[in-house]
Amino acid sequence: MLRTLSTNQSTDPQHAAVSGHLAQQGEALRNAANLLHGQTGEARVLRIMSDLRTTTKLKLATRRRLVNLHRMISLDPLFGDPETDAGPWQFLDPGSREVEDICLLAEGLFALLVEIGKLDDKMDVFALAVHDQDAA
Repeated sequence: MLRTLSTNQSTDPQHAAVSGHLAQQGEALRNAANLLHGQTGEARVLRIMSDLRTTTKLKLATRRRLVNLHRMISLDPLFGDPETDAGPWQFLDPGSREVEDICLLAEGLFALLVEIGKLDDKMDVFALAVHDQDAA
């Protein structure tokens, strides 16, 4: 059983959002990644969780790992070549409950990435406002 991620140590809202999402969906994401790409996929999720435990601010490398995780679980062709990658996902029934759950996880992860982007925009506006006040 994985330990849950604590969000009370986060110093920025992006880290808190990702930590909260993975506290709720981390095990399901880990299982989906394992089902689709074996131990390599699972290790990707664990790496992101480890990054979040050791920092209080969302790092660019962790953001990239989140994007790559989304690509991986949504079977994005940019992530790998489905024709040559002989992963366990090839044996999944497209109509199965597992595939439906993976699709929901991919949608949730996409929503998280959008939320992080919106928080970037809010921080940029705040930084400009502070800069304008300093200039005045």
